[in-house]
Amino acid sequence: MTSQPQIERPDLDALFADLAHPNPHLQTQAYLAMVEHWPEESMPRLLALLGQSDVSVYRAAVKGLGAFGVTALQPLAELFSASLDGTVRACCVKAYAQIASNFPGQEFSADAMAVLEAALSDESPVVSQSAVMALGQVGVQALPLLIEICKGDNIAHVQSAAMALAEIPDPRAGACLREVLDDPNTDPLSRQMVEASLGRLDGAR
Repeated sequence: MTSQPQIERPDLDALFADLAHPNPHLQTQAYLAMVEHWPEESMPRLLALLGQSDVSVYRAAVKGLGAFGVTALQPLAELFSASLDGTVRACCVKAYAQIASNFPGQEFSADAMAVLEAALSDESPVVSQSAVMALGQVGVQALPLLIEICKGDNIAHVQSAAMALAEIPDPRAGACLREVLDDPNTDPLSRQMVEASLGRLDGAR
């Protein structure tokens, strides 16, 4: 009986070189290989890349962290809480959005949800807006927060929350959109978005 040949583990430095390559296919292959072959070694290096000045590098790192699933939730929460850099905090939130998108239905930890809630009032508008988008990806688990945002005063957040609610097939989402639509104090631009979102939600039924 012949034994199966052992698959050689790819070089980690070479994988990080591929992650920095402009070819998105190479980037994807690189971070998937990190998850498979070097999970413990690669995650700290990916987290460190979120502080890089090169946009393409930290965007690739965000996608890479998104491939780790729930194992990345706590390290990202700790980095978010410790960082004074708005770009790093935004990357942490965007990585949460990637995790939610890549692993739909996966429960987010209490700490991860606390980060997203804190991010909503972050001094950086990029962080706060990214948080609304991430909550939309999280879906039903984030529904109470999305409803609260949709009824709030931040017009940009209201519009993003309305779009997110349109994708959640839950009676509470539709009830919230109708309530905001019927409120005479709702901003006209927000009203248009809420009405369109409600139409999408009703059309999906």
